[in-house]
Amino acid sequence: MNVKILAILFLICSTAKCFEFPDLNKTIFIHTNFYSSNGYNLTVKSTPFTLNPAVQHRLSELYFDIYPQLVNRFNRNAPRSIYVFIDGKSERSFWGRAVDSKMIINAYRLRNPRSFSRYYDIFLHELAHLVQQYTTQNLADVIWLGEGLADYVRYTYGNNNLDPNWSMIEYNHTQNYDDSYKVTARFLIWLEHRYNSSIIDKLDQGLREVTYKQNITWKELTGKSVEQLWKDYSQNPNIIRPIPLIKVKVTKDSFLNYNLEMDDKR
Repeated sequence: MNVKILAILFLICSTAKCFEFPDLNKTIFIHTNFYSSNGYNLTVKSTPFTLNPAVQHRLSELYFDIYPQLVNRFNRNAPRSIYVFIDGKSERSFWGRAVDSKMIINAYRLRNPRSFSRYYDIFLHELAHLVQQYTTQNLADVIWLGEGLADYVRYTYGNNNLDPNWSMIEYNHTQNYDDSYKVTARFLIWLEHRYNSSIIDKLDQGLREVTYKQNITWKELTGKSVEQLWKDYSQNPNIIRPIPLIKVKVTKDSFLNYNLEMDDKR
């Protein structure tokens, strides 16, 4: 099946909230760790496998440092308490998924210790989806854009992008603006620098409030259609300046950690 069709099917299910992790009740999560700070709560559950304590600690640091920034910037009504299920047993087909206030990270696909930091960029991408909270009413228009915005967050707020060899893709002539993920994210970064510094926030708001219209919104924000913008981009895809990576400043003692039962593996 075509990759784009698969992405569409996944996002239809995820955006329509039809994917409510029905198999979670069949999965045994024996380790439960709860973290809380400044009105934000993080519950991490994991299956009987060894999760490196440093990895889990890092996830909690990213949550308390980055997630409030995303909430304040994009959606102040996003959930303040989230649940992360790290599944190291099931052979799931995806890296991660997020719906409402729940997230699954597929640790089975991250068994290689050298790929530990992949947890971090996957985690940030899925955090973006928890903040988005898009509805089904504008689904036809947002299938590609929602994932592009999530990868924009992964790149802009990521502090470990180089560690897992995750970097922003370079432009090539076979791409199109609706290819989603990295391709769309790079296009959005280019637009942010070249046309409208608030375009990311406006697009995200439009998708969530169901005011986004593909034939209208782009012209309102830039004066051009998305097709015209992509043509401009294809002729000069250089990004004017790099996005600075945000450094995580959270320390071990800056949040409360209850019932900590950290195991060992990524």
